[in-house]
Amino acid sequence: MVRSKAGRDHGKYYLVLQVKDGRALLVDGRKRLAANPKVKNPCHLQPVKLVSVDFRAKAQAKRLTPEDIRADLAALLRENPEEEA
Repeated sequence: MVRSKAGRDHGKYYLVLQVKDGRALLVDGRKRLAANPKVKNPCHLQPVKLVSVDFRAKAQAKRLTPEDIRADLAALLRENPEEEA
């Protein structure tokens, strides 16, 4: 999970789908889905030391749904409420 440090989406949380050609492909389950990930420079992202094992397994199997992405992101934020501030 990462948080955007720059741009219109400043402060928004994403899950990293993959890193490709020096760019991070990000999903949030709402506007940004696995079929249309947001491409962002990694220097504009703040890493959050949280990993969703379910998300990783589903992404590798290419079985991601928007509901899965939103649920995994919400679960990570629920586990660490200090990240929401």
